Amino acid sequence: MGRTKSAYPKGTFYLKNQPNDKGDAYIYLRYFVINKYAARSTNIAIKASDWEQKTQQVKSTNKSAARINAKLASIREQVDRQIMAYEGRLTKAIIEQMMDGNYVSQKEKIANTDFVEYALNYNEQRYKLGKISYSTYDNGRLNIVAFRNFISNKTGESVLPMSQLNVDIFNEYIAWRLKDRGNTSREGINKTLTPLYKAIKYAADNELLSHKVASTISNNYLETKDRKYNSAVEDKEVHYLTPEQMQQFVDWYPKVKYDRTREIMDMFLFSFYACGLRVSDIITLEWSHIDWEKREISKNLFKGNKAHEIPLTEAAIEILLRWKSYKKNPRFVFDLLYSGFDLNDEAALNNARLSKNRTLQQSLKEIGKKMNLPFNLTMHVARHSFAVMALQRGVTLHMISRLMGHASIITTENTYAEFLPSTINEEVKSKLSFCFTPTIDSSEKN
Repeated sequence: MGRTKSAYPKGTFYLKNQPNDKGDAYIYLRYFVINKYAARSTNIAIKASDWEQKTQQVKSTNKSAARINAKLASIREQVDRQIMAYEGRLTKAIIEQMMDGNYVSQKEKIANTDFVEYALNYNEQRYKLGKISYSTYDNGRLNIVAFRNFISNKTGESVLPMSQLNVDIFNEYIAWRLKDRGNTSREGINKTLTPLYKAIKYAADNELLSHKVASTISNNYLETKDRKYNSAVEDKEVHYLTPEQMQQFVDWYPKVKYDRTREIMDMFLFSFYACGLRVSDIITLEWSHIDWEKREISKNLFKGNKAHEIPLTEAAIEILLRWKSYKKNPRFVFDLLYSGFDLNDEAALNNARLSKNRTLQQSLKEIGKKMNLPFNLTMHVARHSFAVMALQRGVTLHMISRLMGHASIITTENTYAEFLPSTINEEVKSKLSFCFTPTIDSSEKN
């Protein structure tokens, strides 16, 4: 909030009483602030008799009156503009800096501040406030330093003023990573941009950068199928368990050595029973998402952040009741995040998701080896297994798409296209085998 008009200190001119050797006295400008005067000479000297204190102007009897008065008005106007733009608490020292021509506004300081240094400081600030983990902070720092190296190589300067930021610089940086650094992963390049773009958004939120410029830059990611949360563990090829393999998996349940392995097997089975719930939603599943009366899950899906309801089978309910009896975590069902975890912290959540996912996959991989599976067993195999078995049991593609939370039925069809022909054939044989063939009496042919 700015000051009211009356709250601004007013500048007044006065003539210093002590004339110099030529009989001239210097005109001073002063402001009254916090019970003190901030005064400076205008370096303009006149005869004391030529000064009119009431009007604070040089009398017209002075041949240069018009020029001097215009100069005085310009000097005061320059200081007044800075005072009116100042948003902090004015002090005598600050006004003296303005009058001396040494004052630089905070925005001007930021505009001339090295953006890379600003980004490094913001990245560290987020870590100190506990908004990001150390690994996220350290990766961010390395990516920001890499951007600095690019700027240094490109311009020969180690500083990039905030005022010079534009989308072209980042387009050149992206091209540099693609060509000179040999980064072929679009997801990987997007990750290197994230700490830079977060600093840009923060600068705009604090009115240190135009929102238009900030928006243009910070949305300048490379296009990917799932830019924000693309998972390296989700197979492009559909790997799934047959009913026989699923039974084999269940048979291993009492044989495993460690309770933690059984808990991870529970998560795999729950994903399967809960209509192929993704591992990200297993990790973030809360007890508050469970409607025991309706026997369904109601939560915003991690991918796409859209509301979704999932009916729970008896087998899924049994797993939930077992975990309820464990009393491991008052908030998160499978105890993969601590109860006070901030789900709004995207960086921390993404880091935790990837970390927990790696742990789950490692245990499942070992079980898959014992089962002699021809592919790695992952949490996503549970999702594929649900879809394939549902298709094989005659559930419609539309229903499967809805249960799995796909954005479009086209996604479901494209993913499981290879399983459709046999399912369609079975549907035709079992449900569309109409028999309305006319019969003709052979005697009527003649």
